[in-house]
Amino acid sequence: MSDIGDLQLLAQAYLDACAEALDTIPAFDGGLLGAPDRKFVSAGAPVWDCCEQLAVHVVALGEADTSPGGLAAGKRFTTGRINHVILQATVTRCVSTGIEATGGNYQPPTVAALMADSVQHDADGWALWNHLFNLQSSGLFLTLCDEVFFEGITAAAPAGGCAGWIATLRVYLGGYNETLTT
Repeated sequence: MSDIGDLQLLAQAYLDACAEALDTIPAFDGGLLGAPDRKFVSAGAPVWDCCEQLAVHVVALGEADTSPGGLAAGKRFTTGRINHVILQATVTRCVSTGIEATGGNYQPPTVAALMADSVQHDADGWALWNHLFNLQSSGLFLTLCDEVFFEGITAAAPAGGCAGWIATLRVYLGGYNETLTT
C-alpha cells in the first residue's frame, strides 16, 4: 500500500543501488575504492563538507505526459497525471590539490597525482553507469515495467579538493490515497 514514506523509500533504494555499483570497483582493481563509508539521503543538494561521500537527494517532482502529444491545456484533470520523480546521486572523492611552496609560490599537483585521481574518478562513473543499468534491466532495482529514465551521469567540476559524479534518474512513483475532508 502506498503512503507518505514512498518518496524516502525510493531515494534510499537509489542510494543502495549506487553504493552497490561503487562496491563492484575493487573486484576489478584491488587498488581502487568501493563506495564511501559516508552514505546518506540528503534533504537537498549535498554539501561537499566531506569529500568521500555518496548522497542521494530528490531534485523535483513533476507530471509526465498523459496523452499522445503531451498534456493539453485544460485537460490535466480529465486525463489524469503520471508522477515523475527526479533523483540525483552525488559521489565525491578527495583529489590532489596544489600547495603553497617556500616563498609563497603556488605549486600545482603533479601530473602523476592528477592521473592517479582520474583512475578512481573514471572507475566511479563507469561503475555507476553500467551497474545501475544492469540492476534495472535485471529487475533488481525497480523493474522492467517501471518507467525509469537514466538521464545521464555528469562529472562535477572539482572544488575544494573534491571531485565526483552526479547521476540523475527520473522514475515513475505512484501516488497514495488519502481521505479528503473538504
